[in-house]
Amino acid sequence: MSPHDKGATALAVPDWLREPVGLAPGVTLVTGAGGHPLLFHPGTGTYVRLSRTGASLVPLLDGTHTGTALLAAAGRSRGPEGVRDRAAALLTFLSDLRAAGVLSVPPEQLRGAARVLARLARLTPRVRIPARYLTRLIGPPAAAMARFPRLAVIAALLVAAASATAVIMALTLPIAPVFGGPRWTLILGALLTQAAVHELSHATACQALGIPVREAGVKLFCLLIPLTYVDRTDAYRIRSRAGRAAVALAGPLVDVAAAGLSSLLILTYPAQLSELRWLLGLQLIVVVNNLNPLLPTDGHHAVEAAIGELNMGHRASAYLAHALFRVPLSSAHRAISPARRRTYLAYGVVSTAFLAMTLTMIAINLSRLIYVR
Repeated sequence: MSPHDKGATALAVPDWLREPVGLAPGVTLVTGAGGHPLLFHPGTGTYVRLSRTGASLVPLLDGTHTGTALLAAAGRSRGPEGVRDRAAALLTFLSDLRAAGVLSVPPEQLRGAARVLARLARLTPRVRIPARYLTRLIGPPAAAMARFPRLAVIAALLVAAASATAVIMALTLPIAPVFGGPRWTLILGALLTQAAVHELSHATACQALGIPVREAGVKLFCLLIPLTYVDRTDAYRIRSRAGRAAVALAGPLVDVAAAGLSSLLILTYPAQLSELRWLLGLQLIVVVNNLNPLLPTDGHHAVEAAIGELNMGHRASAYLAHALFRVPLSSAHRAISPARRRTYLAYGVVSTAFLAMTLTMIAINLSRLIYVR
């Protein structure tokens, strides 16, 4: 046994740490949202948030040191309070990096409840549109927003205010009720067009802030809810809270504007287009659901950005999985205060219960449509 290994003998050191440990090829340290250090893996497109201490250890992960040598050095670490044994904390840190897939050592295969939960999280089939087609479409408006950001914000606020006013006037307009069924083909076509523009607005806001989008498409969330989406994972690179909130709220602004346009048509032609109240009602449902912070929607991301959180839903799910199925927590999750952990856990319970209730209602209504003759 080498002298470097002696300091690590008090720990149960896994075999993979007896070899040189480094970052996976291409992994870089970047500064992201709120000034937090992040590891970025271009191969998988994942981001791993680090503490300041963790970021200071990244230069040591150059592939020239074995894990046991690093643990031995941590065992005699010197700080303001003197020499302390930080080998256990370093072992947890390295294990978390391996599990995140950013080390040269491949992650260990998931087992038990963690494996089942990971498979359930992937139950989202999707049809993808590559980003190169998006950038051609959103380039001009993104360039205009980047050049005149204040004007873009003022215009957005004016559109939201005018649309809200039109919606209130349309809902209070005394017109005869429509008893005949609406033209659902046109209404569904209008909603699909609105959803496409909604996602393009997210992509435009990202590109205006210098952040690329990876892809767009349609996915089937939990095998029940069809959703359009734009992969804006790289928005973690946006440092300001306002910038991240703007990306999240760009889509709901389109929904509000669409509802305002329907309201304007109702107000202008109340007799001929009164059936547009059906469309307006569905548009308002879309707005309310999309701003609901209990669902993985834009409202959730906007609240998350406003309070300076990152991956709030993921953290809440981690604490809930730990409480229910004893899935191990990462070192970052274990490091927070008990009060904050209880807050995450409470949010996880409420949001999961609300999502389960929503999916149950959708499944019941779909079954009625299928089996009712």
